[in-house]
Amino acid sequence: MTTLDIAPLRSFTAVVAFSGVRRAAQALHLSQSAVSGHIRKLEKELGCRLVTAQGRGIGLTSDGEELAVRARAILQFHDEAVRALAPPQDNEVVVAATEHAAEFVVPAVISALTTLLPDHRIRLRLTRSARVRDLVHDERADIALMLTSPARGSLQLGTLPVRWFGAENAPRDRLVLFSNPCAVRHQALAVLGRLDHRIVKECSDLTTVLTAARNGIGITPLPVFGSPPDGLKTLVGLPAIPNATLYAAASGRVDSRTKLAVIAAVREQLFSG
Repeated sequence: MTTLDIAPLRSFTAVVAFSGVRRAAQALHLSQSAVSGHIRKLEKELGCRLVTAQGRGIGLTSDGEELAVRARAILQFHDEAVRALAPPQDNEVVVAATEHAAEFVVPAVISALTTLLPDHRIRLRLTRSARVRDLVHDERADIALMLTSPARGSLQLGTLPVRWFGAENAPRDRLVLFSNPCAVRHQALAVLGRLDHRIVKECSDLTTVLTAARNGIGITPLPVFGSPPDGLKTLVGLPAIPNATLYAAASGRVDSRTKLAVIAAVREQLFSG
């Protein structure tokens, strides 16, 4: 029976979260060739293509979408088992963040932590904001970034506009959404109200959302971090979606100097220019 190793699965989920190899490699503290090698290893072991080139990033094949869901579940069970049975590591910092912040904000957090804590291993968990809150409350994340509903003790970092995005000729009444729970999904559906609309695809990760939207099967609501996603345009003439708020929280293991540096790095990234 084919056996999938944890390290390649972790690289794959990072590539999915960051929609590309370069950012994933930076977050995992690996070389780009190592991450690419992990993807090729998975494709060889499974006998199928998982990713395709899509603009400046990557898209997922149907098999890639399937593995993205299953890899996330495998890693969650694996990491929970390790946390439950292994003693806490003093030289480890766990960063949990909403996938919406992955490409634009998380690299600034990783860079700040690497500079301040060069002897620490930084472990990244990209998931839904609801899951990020759970990790903070259970003291299983040291730095946390989440949208809309904050964890206890969170600090507001900034307010982000939420806009509709789609390909040039995408049908405006067809929606590509994150599966529940997702605060942005809830707000988007609320503003559409009785207007004609249909959910044509529900996705477990951001790369699948972007791939579907780029393929023109529907439009999607996203918080605006920097430039619009590659291959998509901001759509006008649709009901306005309320802004989303980005929050940060830190565990007691993070000293005040590190916490302030991370907050400053995120705010600079959000509001520079």
